[in-house]
Amino acid sequence: MARQYEVTPAKRMVSWLMGQAARAGLGNFAVLSMVGRRSGQPRRVTVSPISDAEGDYLVSPYGESGWVRNVRAHPRVGLRRGGPEKPVELVEVTGQRPDLVRAYYEREAFARLFMDLPDDPSDDDFARFAHRFPVFRIVDRS
Repeated sequence: MARQYEVTPAKRMVSWLMGQAARAGLGNFAVLSMVGRRSGQPRRVTVSPISDAEGDYLVSPYGESGWVRNVRAHPRVGLRRGGPEKPVELVEVTGQRPDLVRAYYEREAFARLFMDLPDDPSDDDFARFAHRFPVFRIVDRS
């Protein structure tokens, strides 16, 4: 079973640093801006988009996280990776793309610690458990 992800002061600092890297266009990071589903207030989270021949995607390695619930309620969001924020729409494809979950797992070593998957998962494991990790296709609205 995966470890429970807990927000600590150190993780807040790492998240802030990742956000700064995303704003500068460094690394695999981007800042996702959305509206809170209950509060209606602006929310931001640092994400790590992943791409394949069909497009760009966001994978939630922590499952049904707050940003996932916010995006389901309000799929028109902003995404910033270097430069100015771009308006995009996130279209859910959860469970249909175990290949993206695998690619994310292989690229993001930190997130891997918290993904609820067997040790050394096989392709069958990714196919069986892909539904646990929401995946959204990024559609440009600009």
